[in-house]
Amino acid sequence: MKNRLIMMVMTTVLGSASAWASQTSTTTAMGDVYTDYSGKTLYTFAKDSEGKSVCEGDCAVKWPPFLASGDSSDYFANTPGFSKIKRNDGSQQWAKDGMPLYRWFKDENKGDITGAGVKGAWPVARVDDVTLKLYNNGQSRFLVDADNMTLYTFDKDQQNQSNCYGDCAVKWPPAYVDANLTKDGINNIKLSGGFDIIKRNDGTYQWSYQGQPLYHWFKDQAPGETSGDGVKNVWHLVSK
Repeated sequence: MKNRLIMMVMTTVLGSASAWASQTSTTTAMGDVYTDYSGKTLYTFAKDSEGKSVCEGDCAVKWPPFLASGDSSDYFANTPGFSKIKRNDGSQQWAKDGMPLYRWFKDENKGDITGAGVKGAWPVARVDDVTLKLYNNGQSRFLVDADNMTLYTFDKDQQNQSNCYGDCAVKWPPAYVDANLTKDGINNIKLSGGFDIIKRNDGTYQWSYQGQPLYHWFKDQAPGETSGDGVKNVWHLVSK
């Protein structure tokens, strides 16, 4: 009887912990992202620095900080990589890897990511290890790398296999996976949302999306440029 009671208590505790963990994230069209207590997507701001928020006034109206107060005071307490930073008004705000977290006022439902990539400065707070993100130039939204450089697909590739080598790869450099991610191999890299990693013929690793290897275009010189879209009718943006 005593053992059964202990097992019941352990099951309840573990079940509660699992439920709480699932409440801190959700699956979106672009993969798994962290959320607030109501399921709204969380974002970081490129203009912030580690441990410091510069989103005040009108910015904070459109991008409400996810404050560590009330019911959310312990929200990420048991999640590695999360901490609390102090805002200018003295309130505490949740941060991921030191970067303050926010919501977007136009997101209405769980899983909405309408704020992703706004002005190239608001990436979603991802659960996985994917470093790629969306860029919104006000007219369209498309995939970019961690530096906001545009990514493209090649019609002559095969599923998760690149056919772009030699001169092709000079003009269309593969979107290589950061060496820090692959130093211990790729088996333990967390992926979601259709993102994957392929191994090229030279042993290097390249990002792919929905089975299509991703590339840069050598004529794109600044973040958000899309001059490679439609080249020879075989190179395309990944619009979302």
